[in-house]
Amino acid sequence: MKLFVMTGLVASCLAAPQYGPGGATNQNQRAPAAPAPICRTEYTTVWDTEYVETETQECTTIYVNQCNTLTKKACNSVPRQECRTVQDQQCRTVYNEVCENRFRTVNEPYTETECKTEYKEDCEYQWEGQGAAKVWVPIAGTCKNNPYETCNDVNKQRERQVAYPVCNKVPEQQCKSVPKQECRTVNEQVCVNEPYQQCTKIPKQDCNTVHKKVPKRVSKRVPKKVCDNGEFDTEIIDNIVDVRTGDSDDYDGNNDAITFA
Repeated sequence: MKLFVMTGLVASCLAAPQYGPGGATNQNQRAPAAPAPICRTEYTTVWDTEYVETETQECTTIYVNQCNTLTKKACNSVPRQECRTVQDQQCRTVYNEVCENRFRTVNEPYTETECKTEYKEDCEYQWEGQGAAKVWVPIAGTCKNNPYETCNDVNKQRERQVAYPVCNKVPEQQCKSVPKQECRTVNEQVCVNEPYQQCTKIPKQDCNTVHKKVPKRVSKRVPKKVCDNGEFDTEIIDNIVDVRTGDSDDYDGNNDAITFA
């Protein structure tokens, strides 16, 4: 397809009317019209950043006590009470755990998309000037301010009330009538097995889950239209010659997107 289009372009150039001394029969003959812009579609690479969430375990070694309860025999001369039973009012203080919910404010992260509108002037254009000095000039009265919206994700935080329990030990007196021993003291040898703790330090892994967002660069191919402003590119002419002679290494049938406007 590219060969046919370019061959047609060369043929049209060779078949165009020739202006010079031999063919000039009228001094007021008009100059040939400038060629139209040559446009093509090219692909370019654009980059963006995506965030990938990861979870990892981070561990540290801590040492904790591991204790066993052992016993040993201990004997002492202790007083022994010889008693008689009487009734007595006895009271004791007990501590009851009373809890209530309180609230604290925590910041909770979230992502919100924010958009802003910008205005850009779009106009119709026409050629003005002669020969190589011809330029595209906006046509008066055709320009309009058109809105273009740009959106981005913005990280924000909002406050949230979280309940948590607060507990306190509240004392309470409990009394009852209990039998009481009225005693006299006598000494006697008493042996008991006394408990004691034997402790050693052992290693333990203390692990926490770490949640991260890691940036990752990604790309994509997007099309764009490129125009040569109506002037022939020497590279295009060279490619045409190479295609005709079969010497072009750059020819690819998939690049037949060249058009002439």
